[in-house]
Order: sequence, then C-alpha cells, then structure tokens
Amino acid sequence: MGMWSFYFIAKMYLYYNGSIHIDVFWNILFLVFIVLPAPKMVAGRRAFTIWRVIVNLSLAFFLLWHDSWLPPFFEAGAHLNEQGMPSLGYIIYFLAGFFSLSGVIILSLLLLGCYLFRNFRIMAGVVAVLLLMPLIPPLLGIGQSQMAEAEPQAIQKTEKIEDLNKYVESFYGAESDRVILFKQGQGRAYFDIVIMHVCSLSWDDLKDIAMLDNPFFKQFDYMLTGFNTVTAYSNPAVMRLFQANCGQRPHDDIHKTNEISKACLLFESLNLLGYETSVSMNHDGKYGNFTDEIKKYGLGNAPTFMPSGTNNTSVFFDNSPLYNDYSMLEKWWKARLSSKSAKAALYYNTVNLHAGSHWSDEKKWWTRDRKDQYKDVTSVLLTDISKFIGTLKASGRNVVVVFVPEHGRALHGNAIQGPDLRDIPLPRITKAPVGIKFIGPKFNNVAVNQQIISKPTSYLAVSWMLSKFIENSPFGDKPMSADDIKNKIPKTDFVNENQGNKIVEIEGKYYYYGKEKKWLRLTPEQLN
Repeated sequence: MGMWSFYFIAKMYLYYNGSIHIDVFWNILFLVFIVLPAPKMVAGRRAFTIWRVIVNLSLAFFLLWHDSWLPPFFEAGAHLNEQGMPSLGYIIYFLAGFFSLSGVIILSLLLLGCYLFRNFRIMAGVVAVLLLMPLIPPLLGIGQSQMAEAEPQAIQKTEKIEDLNKYVESFYGAESDRVILFKQGQGRAYFDIVIMHVCSLSWDDLKDIAMLDNPFFKQFDYMLTGFNTVTAYSNPAVMRLFQANCGQRPHDDIHKTNEISKACLLFESLNLLGYETSVSMNHDGKYGNFTDEIKKYGLGNAPTFMPSGTNNTSVFFDNSPLYNDYSMLEKWWKARLSSKSAKAALYYNTVNLHAGSHWSDEKKWWTRDRKDQYKDVTSVLLTDISKFIGTLKASGRNVVVVFVPEHGRALHGNAIQGPDLRDIPLPRITKAPVGIKFIGPKFNNVAVNQQIISKPTSYLAVSWMLSKFIENSPFGDKPMSADDIKNKIPKTDFVNENQGNKIVEIEGKYYYYGKEKKWLRLTPEQLN
C-alpha cells in the first residue's frame, strides 16, 4: 500500500497548497475500494491483478481530476473535440507550466519517504487525516477551508440582495434593459473605424513582462483602464464584442443567434449607417470555426481579407500558419483606399500572442522562457500596430482606431489555475487595456491629451463611445467633450462568465461559482 499512501499524501500536500480541493466522501470511498481484499476465487490470478491495477489507476486519475480546479473531464474533452487538438509541442509546453522545481522536490521527497516507510502502517494515518480534513486549517493559507462558502450577510450590497444567485439574476435583469441606439450624425465629418481585437493581452500580462508603461499605450486619446472582457475565451469574447450594443448577457444566451435582436449587433448598426464593413485576420480562421462564427453577427455579407500569397511569419498552437499583422492591415487599407465608400469599418483579429504561438523558424520553442517569448511577440505586435497607425496618418483620412483585447494570456499561474489556463475567468485575466485613438488632420500634429476612464466598463462602453462619435464627430466642429464622455460613459459591474464558471465582484471581494455548484470567496492568493 506504499504507493497508494503516496497518492493520498501527495493530494494532501496539493490540498494544503491550494492546488486542489478534496472531496472527502469520494476519497474515503476510493480508499475503501483499493484496500478491499480480492475474492478468493480470483486472488493471485495474473489477469485479475492486471485488471485491478488498471481500474485503480483509472479511478485515481479521475478522482484527482474531480478534486482539481479543472473543468469536468468530459466537458474538457468535448471542448477539445469541437475546437481542435493542439500540437505536440504545445502540449509539452502547457504541461511543463504545471510543475515548479519546489513542488517536484517536495513530491519526490514524499515518494521517497513512502517507499522507505512502506512497512509501517502509514495508511491508518492517511485515513485519520482524511476524516479530520474539513476541520484542519490549511497550513499555507489557501487550502479548501480558506475558500469560505459565501455568507449572505457578507455579500449584501443593498437590503434587496439576499445571495449571490439573486445578485447575478438581478444584474442580468438590469443589463437586459440596456441598449445603445446609433443615430446618423450631422454634417459630413465622416471617419473610418478600425477595431483591432487582440487575443491574449491583459494588464496583468503587461505587468509580468514590465511593459505597463510602454509608449504604445500613451498614444491613445482614451484609455479604459477598468475594462472587463467578461470571458477568458476567444469565441465568446468575439460574440460579446459583436453584441456590444446591448447590455451583458449570460454565457448561454450569447450563442442563441435566433434570439439576438439586430439592434444588439454593433456591425449591423454600422451597416445601417452606411459603413462598408470588412473582416480581416492574421490566421486562417479555421480553429473553432472562427470565420463561420463571426459571419453570424452582422458581418454575413462583409468581404473577408484572408492571408494569401504571403509567407507566414509565425505558427499557431495547432501548427496552422500565422501572418504579419502590419501586412494584413495594410492589405485591407489598400482596398479601402480604392473604395468609393464614404466610410468603412474593419474588424481585425490577431492571435499572435496566444499561448503556443511562435516564430516559424524557432526550433524547440517550448523550451524557451514563456515571459521572454511573450514579451518578444508582444513587442512585435505593438510595433506593427504603431506602424499601421503611421500609415493611417499619412493617408490624411479620418479614422477611429479601437484597440480591445479578447482576454488575457494568463502568463503566470497560481494555486488554483496553472499558466495559460483560463477556465476560471479570474479578474487578472479579464481586466484588459482598451484604447481609442483619433487619426486625421485635426489630431495628427497635436500632442495627445490622454483621458483615463477608470470606472468599471465593458463592451457596452465601446459601443456607446462609437455611437457618440458618429452623432457628434470628433473630427467636426461640435464634438462631445472629453469630460462628458468620461462622466456619461456607461458603467458595467464586474460579472465574469465562462461555460460553467462565474466570478462576481462585490465591494472589492470576489466570489467564484464552479463545478461544485456553490459560491466560494476567493482569497488574494487565488486571485493573483
């Protein structure tokens, strides 16, 4: 029983480290199952012994998964089957992120100890600790008992809030009444709109690579420092951006295309106002049926500028080719300059920052330090976008550039979620830098007086700002003042949601709802 003692002792270490939570009932049941003696009629038979080892190991694996913070096993499998499998290099890179040197050393010492003391009755002590586990405070401060079940009295924001389920229900009820209506502006101070949707970039990621003060972000006229992407995955982020005219909706509802009002669709509104809409991206659009998905939300008739006739500069995590951002943006811009349309709008998507993306000629990229690699590709991306902004300025046309990340990269992990994992939409993954820049003769030679909007905002704020720019063009004689925009921009409370996982923030405290189907308060260690 020495190896099974190691299994349970290792799980206790992970529990006290906050890396898993332990379902005492199922663990006791499994322990009883493995110590039961074999029936006399099959005891000692090789086939039965092999069968029993396979069953025990399988159950041990599924129980460990059940106790982890990972999504339900079959749900994760279905997601991979639907989206597509990553490359072998990415799998190695991803798994390596789960192990720290200190953790490996401690587990190795535990394994050695279990082997050396295999003749002692260690299992009796294991059983005792399992039974007492709910009563033992975690030694490292972030174990299961620190994940306090949310008490209604502790989460009341007003007298009407009795629990978090009602709070979330009330939030979505209020959001369902919010809608931005676009109106045709006065005058002819038209402008183009370029929305750059950037995968895997958050404030926390920028902090990790010491790029919070990068000059790139100083050039925007407005910075939304409290922007929340809501989700930590790409396709839902795209859907939420495309449905930005309306208030935030539950995760399941954003996929119900038949129930989404056209009034909610940002690009549908731009179409109705005479904008010639287009789509471009630096990838082939096949992963997750990306190209097909975006056509459902107001871009069904929009021409798509796909990579073709150029050599790829990098590779996506599924081994598909990725292309230079400036080249793809310039390709659309050349087509736009030859168009007779008075105004155009582009949706551009780039995934160069996604985990597992790497340069085409980079061998054994998975052995490279992840922060160093991420800083490298981020620097190139920001340089390419700055170069494109220079091209827009040189054209003499009026353009509004919207820079908005899909979600963060999760460059570092913590006890409850490893690096590059985003199933739990932690605030450090969804709080992202959103910038809006005016380009045109009126602004090109004037020092930027950047306006910081720090209030909690989300996609509705982006839609609202664009609607106000169209009504009263910033390139015209009577634009809306910066103070008016800062004061009137719609606020959105912090409610995050991935499939099966929710996080809400109330008065500076964060609460998590996951596969355990109950609300738990997150500690600072679990948030950072």
